[in-house]
Amino acid sequence: MNDKSVPDDDGRGAVHPWLVWAICTVARSGSSWLSQLVSSTGIMGHPDEYLLSWRQQATRHGLAGSTSFSDYLTFLLQYRSTANGVFAIKGSVEEMQPFFDYFPNAPCVWLVRENKIQQAVSWHRAHDGGVWTRTATAAEQRPFEFSVERFLYFYDEIIRREVLWREFFSHCTVRPLVLTYEQVCAAPLAAVQSIAAHIGLDASTVTHVSSPLQIVRDETNETWIRRAEQAISKHRPGCGHLN
Repeated sequence: MNDKSVPDDDGRGAVHPWLVWAICTVARSGSSWLSQLVSSTGIMGHPDEYLLSWRQQATRHGLAGSTSFSDYLTFLLQYRSTANGVFAIKGSVEEMQPFFDYFPNAPCVWLVRENKIQQAVSWHRAHDGGVWTRTATAAEQRPFEFSVERFLYFYDEIIRREVLWREFFSHCTVRPLVLTYEQVCAAPLAAVQSIAAHIGLDASTVTHVSSPLQIVRDETNETWIRRAEQAISKHRPGCGHLN
């Protein structure tokens, strides 16, 4: 792939992509929102966490339970690419390793969040409270009680996974485009245009982006964040708010 061959349709809606790229993430970095912004362009692929429990996802797509990873990946490339022949995927470092075995030179966007405290609070709430995404009609799924111990677990896991990504990029030829959650929030269109340019598309053709997702953070989060900041000062001295 990535040889810029002409997309080919097999008559069933399948596309043979010429461009394959990836969003490299840690949980609660805004990847779901960014993925929908990207998908809304109609020309940059439909990034999703395709490799999370991939066997279950394969069966949901109608594939046999015995389907091999390579066959599942072939299916994704053919049926989850945009019509112009672009395929996009997202995921955490452990999930994405099999993908990079097949596409070691795929262009990458490394999405990070500057404020790790807010990120860890968000992950704690999403995992233990069931609020992963929010739309205009979404509601809280189950009661949630903030736990310092759980917050610290998610905080440490964020740091661990970012270290893994840093090590990954230090040992490969791919140089990622680094974007922050805060940059995407401040200028969504500009962020997606920068991705288009990075992966080899004409950024001027990206003129509008949209997503139905809304920010999950609310006033209650501010109380939890203050408790989280106190916990960091006590249990992880020297870490700071943005490290």
